[in-house]
Amino acid sequence: MPARDASREARLRALARLNRLVSASLEPDEVLQAIARAAGELMGVPFVVFWIADEAERRLTARAFSDPTLSADFPVRVSAYHEGATGWVATNRRGLEIADVFSDPRVFGLAWWRTHGLRSYHGVPIVLGDRLLAVLAMLARAPLQLDADDRDLLDNFVAQAAVALRNARLYADAERRRRGAEALIGAGRLLLQTPDVAVVAERIAESVRTVLGGLSSAVYRIDEAGDLVVMATSTGEATFEWPLVLPRGTGVEGLAVRMKAPVATPDVLADPRVTYAPASRAYVERSDYRAVLAVPFAAQDRVIGALAVGDRAGRVFDEVALGLAQAFADQAAVALENARLFEEALERRRAAEEAEERYRSLFDRVPIALYRTTPGGRILDVNPAMVQLLGYAERETLLAADSPAHYADPEDRARLVERLEREGVVTDFEVQLRRRDGHLVWARGSARAVRDAAGRMLYHEGSFMDVTEARRAAEAARQAEALARVAQLANAAAHEINNPLSVVIGRLQLLESRVREDAAALIHIREAVAAGRRIADMIGHMGRITRLEIADQISTVTPILDLKKSSGT
Repeated sequence: MPARDASREARLRALARLNRLVSASLEPDEVLQAIARAAGELMGVPFVVFWIADEAERRLTARAFSDPTLSADFPVRVSAYHEGATGWVATNRRGLEIADVFSDPRVFGLAWWRTHGLRSYHGVPIVLGDRLLAVLAMLARAPLQLDADDRDLLDNFVAQAAVALRNARLYADAERRRRGAEALIGAGRLLLQTPDVAVVAERIAESVRTVLGGLSSAVYRIDEAGDLVVMATSTGEATFEWPLVLPRGTGVEGLAVRMKAPVATPDVLADPRVTYAPASRAYVERSDYRAVLAVPFAAQDRVIGALAVGDRAGRVFDEVALGLAQAFADQAAVALENARLFEEALERRRAAEEAEERYRSLFDRVPIALYRTTPGGRILDVNPAMVQLLGYAERETLLAADSPAHYADPEDRARLVERLEREGVVTDFEVQLRRRDGHLVWARGSARAVRDAAGRMLYHEGSFMDVTEARRAAEAARQAEALARVAQLANAAAHEINNPLSVVIGRLQLLESRVREDAAALIHIREAVAAGRRIADMIGHMGRITRLEIADQISTVTPILDLKKSSGT
């Protein structure tokens, strides 16, 4: 009786230590190792194994052992639910006792059993709610004879293992969410740092694969034809190939896009909802993945791509994985939309720069003087022809001057501004402009008022053409025409005078021959003839003057009539 009480006391102390360990530790391997050792010691069992269950893939993995010596050459460390005695416990979720493993076909690795002198098997499922967490397997040299206390102790071990595994699962979920949040924050920072969608897509693919624990991940965008095109992939050590292009509606990703909702499947090749083009199916068949979670992402209510995570066949993606994948998909949508907006902005900028370059090229090369000024007269822009017209050496100096200072008559500009305010456009007006050196030039111009959408005046822009020489030529032509009219009149007058003058001179000369004896009359007649001849010479000289001036006008255009210069006096 005292020995039994001591045994109970030792068991209670051991259970108390385990309770403290389970409460204090979030490391499932440490807790399971301690439970396995305690079970082995207190139950008098030489070897205890904890098999961790993966319900999604229906697989068991040996995780913790009570004796490192016996575990060193343990023959099987991964087993499917349909294999072995432990698989039977997992499948049926019931305890299993085998008194002699050598006579039970469900037990394998018998050489190891024989080597270590073990014969009996006792397996207990560890279930929390409706979920199988693990299987506790006790291996002994003889069949276990468990009394009520032993079974209570075993139940305690199972309960502690369930709590440890639950805590570990909750911790793993929380840790996965934390890593997901950190990865999302990192991707968000990257979105702010670079407009390069390829860089952001690579970060998202890598983050979602790491956080969700998949074999690989991919980010797809929808092209103009509606097909899905890979933007970035992240692959671990497994053989994993994502189809580079998925035709519209094919693959899990295409199905998710079509349904506008997340789609998950434990085996893409066995899922009747999923179809593949032959080339895409070949990619999947060569890869290690079969389970796929695909999440579409949208911008402005328009699906623009999909995020996919792949893993081994049988994996069932839980709500945590779905939520994280959706968050990363939202980041991908922002990245793609930002890239689209950035590209559109760049395109608009390039177009504006090209238009500005074309405008500047035309503005600078056109031989007509062009300008842009504020309504108040500040010069905003001029082209080289305008700089030359106003006699400046460089454009910057002219820009520093005021527009009104270049009008010979300030009222000319005031009238122009008034007409622009009233009419908006003024054409073919002529003004005198003052060059930098003070000389005046005549210019013919046109101008228009430029307003914003609200009708507010922004600036005036217009053109000037130097018409100084044209005006001089016009004046010379006018004077030449006047001179021609004078010449015509003079010639006509000379003709009208010469005819009667010739008659007068002829009659005087006849009279002279008849009055030779009258000396006084002869003197008067000769003086009259001489006067007539002087008149004839003057008329001839006038004809020569008008002919000379007309010739000068035709040859040079610009000289004007100068009788003194023409007559040589």
